[in-house]
Amino acid sequence: MEEKRAYGSGGVAKLRYRDKKTGNMVESRYYYIFYRVGNRQVRESSKKTDSREAEALLQQRLGEYGLGITPQQDVNGVKYEEIRNAWHADLENKPHVGTLAHLDKFFGGMRVVSISSDTLRRFIETRRKQGAADATIRRNLVMLRAMMNQARKEKRLRMADIPYFPMPKDSQPRRGFIQPADFGKLLAAMPKNLRPLISFLYFTGCRLGAAKQITWDMVSSDCSEINLPGEITKTGEAITLPLAGAGLDTVAAALKKQFRVAGQPVFDTVNLRGAWVKTCGALGLGVFDKKTRTYHGLTIHDFRRSAVRNLIRAGVPRGTAMAISGHKTEHVFERYNVQSTDDLRDALIRVGQYAKISKRA
Repeated sequence: MEEKRAYGSGGVAKLRYRDKKTGNMVESRYYYIFYRVGNRQVRESSKKTDSREAEALLQQRLGEYGLGITPQQDVNGVKYEEIRNAWHADLENKPHVGTLAHLDKFFGGMRVVSISSDTLRRFIETRRKQGAADATIRRNLVMLRAMMNQARKEKRLRMADIPYFPMPKDSQPRRGFIQPADFGKLLAAMPKNLRPLISFLYFTGCRLGAAKQITWDMVSSDCSEINLPGEITKTGEAITLPLAGAGLDTVAAALKKQFRVAGQPVFDTVNLRGAWVKTCGALGLGVFDKKTRTYHGLTIHDFRRSAVRNLIRAGVPRGTAMAISGHKTEHVFERYNVQSTDDLRDALIRVGQYAKISKRA
């Protein structure tokens, strides 16, 4: 007689079911294991015809449960949409994440445990055939990996269920920036209505999209500070930017002369693009082809690189510079801290001076 198992030790057995063709009761080919997770029972096919091998799997599952590892059966049923929706629910903490359409189209309806490294390689090839750049594909995969990692933290997945991610190379950071002397010429040549915005972007490194959303209720009564709420910043964190120092004091003075209307934009952006390409073209900072209506050269986003570069070269502590520009990580901040040949020349001159002093010492 088989010894009765202790309570909580699970069980191993073959199941009996009615055959659809014959109508007879038959026994399952494989052994099933049974064990409890909290107040519910989990049933899982062992895929084994040997009861001893099924028993070994049962002991493995009991050990995993004791360590707080999510049951295999629970993981098997998790689909892409579930981890996508859970991750998407926290979007207020992840602003500007980009579109999920390509991930939805490829992985829709797929079980997460079925997503392997080979599956990810097929996704990469599919996106490349669609004309997507490697940097764009990389951002797609970064979002998918973030979904899986969140699901793991929420115990929907296990560490072993997250595959190795073969990642395409990231894009090289754009090198565009404008020196202070050239900026002075650009500012003077721009239409008067756009100068406050241009100065604000250049000295703070604020993104144009965020600057367009700044309304009068975000500006202090004396126009000495602008409070950017997390809803409009890329990091999702609020930033208070004092309008202080040469360059920004002129912005504060211009704002004081304007009529405040609650909820209305602070900065004028009328004909910004047209004035930009025309002025940059005239100053040799870009080339605008009137026939094809195409422009190549300095961009407004280059002001963000310029601001980071200027902050570091002005001796501003790195943490303070990152707080002003709104960068959360050193890696991204460094992509904006563009080095020029003059920077390298100055550095080598300083090294030479140091070595000369050390030699005499």
